Amino acid sequence: MKWSTKVEMNRHEPLPEDAAAWNRPEDTEGFHTAMVHLYRGEMNRMTVWRTRLDTTSNWAILLSTGMTTFALGSPGIPHFILLLGLALIGICLFIEARRFRHLLHSKWRIHVLEAHYFGGRLWPPSSDENTSWREELAWDLERPRFTIGTFMALRMRLRSNYLLLVYFVSAVWVTKLFIHPQSPADIFEFHTRLAIGELFPSWFVAATAGLFVLAATVLVIRTPSEETVSRRTLRERRKIHIGGSGQPL
Repeated sequence: MKWSTKVEMNRHEPLPEDAAAWNRPEDTEGFHTAMVHLYRGEMNRMTVWRTRLDTTSNWAILLSTGMTTFALGSPGIPHFILLLGLALIGICLFIEARRFRHLLHSKWRIHVLEAHYFGGRLWPPSSDENTSWREELAWDLERPRFTIGTFMALRMRLRSNYLLLVYFVSAVWVTKLFIHPQSPADIFEFHTRLAIGELFPSWFVAATAGLFVLAATVLVIRTPSEETVSRRTLRERRKIHIGGSGQPL
C-alpha cells in the first residue's frame, strides 16, 4: 500500500492519540460547535449565491433567444432590436459579476475551514506550521473583503458563459441585415443597412459593434481560469497574514 506524499514526509512523526493533542488549550467543545455551524452557514451561503448566479445566466439566455426569435419573425422589425439585446446581456453580465464575487468569497472561507480546521483534525499539523489561518478568517469575518474585484469577476463570467451569447446575438444580427427585407445587392447596400435612422450612421454602428465583440474576445483570452484565480488568492492572503501579523484585509 502506497502512502501519500504528506504521509511519506511525516512518517517518522508520532501520531497523537486523539484530536486534543493538536488542539489549542482554549479550543473547547463550544469552539468546535461554532466552527461546525460556521461551516454549515458558509455552505448554505455559497449555495444561495450559486442559485442566484444560475438565475441570472438563465435570464440572459432567455432574453437572447426571445429577442432573436422576435427580430427574425418579421422583416418590419428593425435590426437594432438585437443591439439592444447585446446591451441587456451586458446588464446581466454586470449583475452576475457582483453575485460571482460573493460566491468566490464564500468558497474561499470554506476552503480555509476545510484545509486548516477539518484537515488539521484528520492529520495533525507539524510543529512549525503557520496557524495564521485563524487570524485570517477572524479578520475576514469582522471586515469582509471580496477575493476579486468587479472587473475580474466580469471577465471570468464573460469567459464562462457570456461570450458565446455575445457571439450568438451578433451572428443573428448580421443574419437579419442580410435577409431582411431581402438579400443586399452588394456590400455597399449592406453597409447602408447598418444605419439606425438618422441618429447613428452606418460607420458608427459597424465600428461600435465590432469593437464590442473584439474587446469581449480579447478580455476572455487574457482572463485566467477560476482555479488559477483561487490559487492566486490563497497565496496573496497567506503572504498578508504570514507570521500572524494581524493586519486587516
